[in-house]
Amino acid sequence: MKKIFELPTLLILDFIYTNSPVRHKDIAQQVSSRGTLSMSLNSLLEEGLIVRKVNTETKPVQTYYLITRKGKDIAEKLQEIRKILGVQK
Repeated sequence: MKKIFELPTLLILDFIYTNSPVRHKDIAQQVSSRGTLSMSLNSLLEEGLIVRKVNTETKPVQTYYLITRKGKDIAEKLQEIRKILGVQK
């Protein structure tokens, strides 16, 4: 059961929950593969757990990810489960 908290999607959700808003480059440091990063972010976006904000007024364009209310609720439940299992971050 503890291995589930090592899944890239859950690691990214927790990172965004803890640090929101975060830049794409900061999230990329949490995952070893660009493909995994893209798939995980797309999954979180599709589920409505995070939103992407793009600032086109800067050069280069900056992309930020923020947690949604739904994402926050799920992240908090996951932290509760982690605590019950005694899983450290």
